This record gives sequence, C-alpha cells and structure tokens, in this order.
Amino acid sequence: MHKSRFFKVLLCVGILGVSTSVFAKADASDAKTGLKKEYEEFEETQNEIAVSAALDEKDDDICYIQAAVPNLPSDVKKVTFHLTQREKKKDKGEWYTGKKKGDETWQITLDDKDLSTETAYEVKVYGEKDQKDRIYLGKTAFLINEEENSDSSKQEEEGEIKENLSASSQEILVDDATNNALGYYTIMGNSTVTVEQMIQVYEDQGVSYPGEVLGEGGAPKIEDFCQILYEECAAEGVRAEVAFAQSMLETGWLQFQGDSTAEQYNFAGLGTTGGGVKGIYFPDVRTGLRAQVQHLKAYASSENLNEECVDERFDLVSRESAPYVEWLGIQENPNGGGWAAGANYGDKLLKLIDDLKAVN
Repeated sequence: MHKSRFFKVLLCVGILGVSTSVFAKADASDAKTGLKKEYEEFEETQNEIAVSAALDEKDDDICYIQAAVPNLPSDVKKVTFHLTQREKKKDKGEWYTGKKKGDETWQITLDDKDLSTETAYEVKVYGEKDQKDRIYLGKTAFLINEEENSDSSKQEEEGEIKENLSASSQEILVDDATNNALGYYTIMGNSTVTVEQMIQVYEDQGVSYPGEVLGEGGAPKIEDFCQILYEECAAEGVRAEVAFAQSMLETGWLQFQGDSTAEQYNFAGLGTTGGGVKGIYFPDVRTGLRAQVQHLKAYASSENLNEECVDERFDLVSRESAPYVEWLGIQENPNGGGWAAGANYGDKLLKLIDDLKAVN
C-alpha cells in the first residue's frame, strides 16, 4: 500500500455487548476470599463494559482492540479476544490474549498481517479462569475501509478525513435491506414487500381477524390494517416488513393473548413490562401503528420524525442504538439496549420476514 495514494478509516459498528455470566456464582466457600462480593460488584457493573476498535493515530496499519471491564473478579486469570470474519459463517477465527493496559483495561494489537481492508470483523471478549471456564464480556464489529487519496498532503487533513469517514459510514446503510458490511437487516429503507404479501401471509395463518374491535379503530379488515401499516412505514422511511413482522410477533397474529388487548390498538407492546401491565392505549389503529413505526425509527435512526410524534416513549430511546433487526433484542444488541428482553428477538422477526417474502 502506497500511503501517498491511500489512507484508511475504521468504521466501528457497536461498542458494547454484554450477556449473562456463564460463571457460576461464588459459593459459600468463596466468601472467605471475598470472591462472592467481587462477583456481586461485577454483576452490578456489567452494563459499563465497553469493547472498542481504533486505528493507530500515526500508523494506520496498526489496529487496537480494547476492552474496559470494571470490577473483573480476581480469579479471572486472563482476558481473551476472539476475532472472526462476519462473512464467513464457519470461520473458526483467531484467539488473542489481551495485555493489561490499566486497572480495568485490556488490549490487543493487530496489524495488516492480521487484518484485511474491506472485510467486516467481529471481536468477542471473554474473561477466563481456564479454557473450560469463561465469561462472555462483550463484542464489537468493525470494518477497515481504504480510500484512494489523490492529494495526500491535503486529503489527510482532519476535516477531509472526517468527511470521508462520514461518506463511508453512509455506505453501510444502503437501500437494499442486507447490503451492508455486517450483513444485517436494516430497519430503515424502502419496503421490500407489498400490502398483498402481508395480507396473504396473515390469511395463511388460519386465524380470525378481530374485525369488530379493530373496525371501531378504522381497520375493519386485514386489508385495511396492512394498508395503514404500509402507509405509516412509508411516511417515516421504515421498512413495512419489519413493522408487520413485529406486530404479528407481539400480538400473536392479532389475537392479543398477552397483556395488551385489541381495544388498546397497541400492536407492539409499547409500555408493557410484564406481570399484567397492559401498556399504552391509543385512540385508533392508525395512531397505534404510527407510534410503533416511530418507536422503530427512534431505535434505527437519528433523523427527525416526518409526522407529529404520537409515541410517548420516543424520547426514552437512545437514538440509532439499533439500526438492524438483529439488534432489537437487548441480549443481542452490542450497544446494551433494545426493544425486547427475550433472547433471539431479532431472529424471530427475521424468520417472519423470510416467510413474508416467500409469499408470491
């Protein structure tokens, strides 16, 4: 690589990934050594774990992967990093042992022999007692992008680098639902299914549409419901297949067998927290679907709403913290947030989306 013609930027997608510890809690015998208290402190601060990637400021052939882990228990002997290529599903990857850089920070150093440009990587970080006893700490995903530079002396100025980084980042979120560096399904973009496909996949379920109740809210037939949903998605730039799959998953194909009822016109469990909490009531079907779409946009984008905000929980969302369907589940979101607490929430939505797209 001739540095007079090229420079590198690193697109880091996802800062934090935390899961439940696979370590057993310290038993009574550990109390004497203080391990029980250490594990309690660690669990209290798991959401503060941060995993990040960055290029060296002076040499863009060197990449640092760092994990900041507060209150890691003292019986954890080392912190290891597992690097894989996202495009290779069966990639066994490479393991690296982190070097301690501070009281709570571990780091590995990779160079151009370890990494390729234009390749999306994922790094998962673990704390290890031994090879069979480890705790998952978090992950990050990143892509090193190489940009051609016709005038090195000018292009490498800070402002130009920022401009190119911004342009490169936008290439990840393109119109095609999965045409991005990580291969994830984007929530924002043009819908890739039709109203007719949504109607057909609903009718294929063999369930009874609650026309009497939803009719009072402006959608007496499934055709009306799907048309309204499509229109609301188009208004905010959210993919209709995502909102449809979510509303069907959350309501059990509009059978409302959970905490919410059909009379609430709440099609995505907004405000429900379990234990019989019914969540938010909306005045009609369109308002309920609009709130759902706006809430999806809150997670997926930092853009302003095009319609008046009817989602009373919109401002509670960390904007653009879940641009992909796969990140709507809290357990799978590398930023530590998300729509639902249940495991594999995004995968369940993707299964419904696949079924939807398979309809002719």
